[in-house]
Amino acid sequence: MPSLIKSPIKPRLGLVLLLLVVLATSACGFRLRGFIELPENLQPLYISSQGGANNLAATLARQLEQSGVVISQELAPSKLRLELKDFNSSQRQVVFGQREEFELSLAITATARNSEGEALFSEEVLQAYRQYSYNRDTDSLLTRDSLRSDLLRNMEGDLIRQLTLRIQALQQ
Repeated sequence: MPSLIKSPIKPRLGLVLLLLVVLATSACGFRLRGFIELPENLQPLYISSQGGANNLAATLARQLEQSGVVISQELAPSKLRLELKDFNSSQRQVVFGQREEFELSLAITATARNSEGEALFSEEVLQAYRQYSYNRDTDSLLTRDSLRSDLLRNMEGDLIRQLTLRIQALQQ
């Protein structure tokens, strides 16, 4: 016969389990994807960019600030200087015919310097590649352009992840 009285133990047990999971993940050093932590001796960070790298630099700065990294708007007080230049994107057609295939590539050159101007890493080229295909007879031009735009956004995200990993490697 089912009981008409609800037990307060079940909701409490769920809350306790949830708290244990949160405690366990925070204790093991778990961080959300994209989180970067820089030691005080590398902050504030100044990011300079040239030409087409401006949008990528702005997105990188925003993500770093969300992670708690101090971003300097001026060169003088910075302890770490990241220079982004030579942003390059290209597309080439690799398969012709009914089903066309394209290869996209993005590349950027990065240099990091300390406050004295000494290179911590210099002229490193970071790259991202993707391929996509579409059928000329069945896929619309809008579909192809939308796919290309999505891939380019994902590739820019890959470049930002590569940059953050490279910056994090400086602290070790």
